[in-house]
Amino acid sequence: MAKKVSKKKQKSISKGIEKLVREYKRTGKITTSRATYRPKSLKQAIKIASAIEYGKHKVGKAGKKSKKSKK
Repeated sequence: MAKKVSKKKQKSISKGIEKLVREYKRTGKITTSRATYRPKSLKQAIKIASAIEYGKHKVGKAGKKSKKSKK
């Protein structure tokens, strides 16, 4: 079972998603420091924005980094 996210962290994630979706509505793209995304629909933009924010806060699948084996 996945561990719960604190209310404070969830609030900051929600605000970040809101900010990215607002940017999409204004410009038609979502820009991060690493990439620029051009979703075709608002639904797709919300999915991308949530993946970005959850990854930023290291929560859920989006927050897991692949561990490379050291040999």
